[in-house]
Amino acid sequence: MNTASVSDRVFQEQITLLYTTSPVRPLLHLIPGIIIYWMVVDYTGEQPARIWLAILAGVNVIRFLHICVSRNKIDSNSDFRKLSWQFATGCGLVGFTYGTGLAWFMPLLPEILQLATLTVAITVIPGAMVSFSSSKECFFSYLYPKLGIPMLLCLGWGDTFHTYLLLFGLVYLIVILTLFNWYYITLTDSIRIRLQNFELVESLRESNRQLSELSTIDGLTGIANRRHFDELLEKETMRAKRESKPISLLMLDIDFFKQYNDEYGHLKGDECLQEISQALQQKIKRPGDIVARYGGEEFCIIMPDTDQAGALQLAQQIQDGIEQLRIYHGKSTLASHVTVSIGVATLLPTGKYNTREFINAADTALYAAKNEGRNMVKIAGALPDTESSEILSA
Repeated sequence: MNTASVSDRVFQEQITLLYTTSPVRPLLHLIPGIIIYWMVVDYTGEQPARIWLAILAGVNVIRFLHICVSRNKIDSNSDFRKLSWQFATGCGLVGFTYGTGLAWFMPLLPEILQLATLTVAITVIPGAMVSFSSSKECFFSYLYPKLGIPMLLCLGWGDTFHTYLLLFGLVYLIVILTLFNWYYITLTDSIRIRLQNFELVESLRESNRQLSELSTIDGLTGIANRRHFDELLEKETMRAKRESKPISLLMLDIDFFKQYNDEYGHLKGDECLQEISQALQQKIKRPGDIVARYGGEEFCIIMPDTDQAGALQLAQQIQDGIEQLRIYHGKSTLASHVTVSIGVATLLPTGKYNTREFINAADTALYAAKNEGRNMVKIAGALPDTESSEILSA
């Protein structure tokens, strides 16, 4: 994950937090507003106090509705810059409503009530610091008008009492900004670390998936390798036993492949193996059939739920398909093109089946085909009767 991507995703998480954390927070601002209204109404008159409280309530109800609507639509395609601006605007309106209200009411109040109303107003700021901790823009747009407008008013008055209020406000502002900065950095770093850890976990999962594939796929031909073949054969044989169904195995060897390599080089030999593997994959039609490279120029095909007749039919189709490839082989004593020999074995697992005997049966049939002249299909003969397996012969 590059730095730009991290920054963008951290910003998205920050804005998402603003909207997904409790949407009733805007309504909580009405509580100190009601307290302030109750404290000042006898000095300001009911109409001014009610107008101010109604404006405060209207702003926060609109914010509440905006958050409720937006939080259900936020996804990775959202315009987070726009959402940030909208949220910050709402915060600024709340702060401005508080600040202008204090500036409006304070000249009409005795000093003790000026201090009291200012105290009530600023007690909400630590809560806002937590609520808006993921966005500096939102917190500052709320804080500065709410605290700054009364402080400017105190500066204009210039008397001793209001000078003390101004100094108190400055100290409070410094403390709040220091705490907010620490909280903001801590939260931002935790989001960044979480995203980076998530990306690292995803990267490790992808690497493990690729390693798993590499451990089961033959690098040259792209089909299952010997290790994966052994695992799949064991799995499919166990299933055949549970379902009391036959399973067949083809073992295939390219005739005179050593001579082909000696004559045309290993690069051409690799190309030949790739063409043969592709032809084998094209010939199998059922999803459960599996082609694997057994080693060198040998290939195997596992055919679950396939009897001997079905396996023999596929073996003959494979022979015909490879013949049609017409891969030139000038050193073959059988034909001018590449041919294959195939051994076929069919197993009906019983008792404690043994996949090794199954493989040996197909391998024995393959070598019988090679010893009897190559370019042919041979079917495994019956093995000695054991409790481990039953090989079906022609």
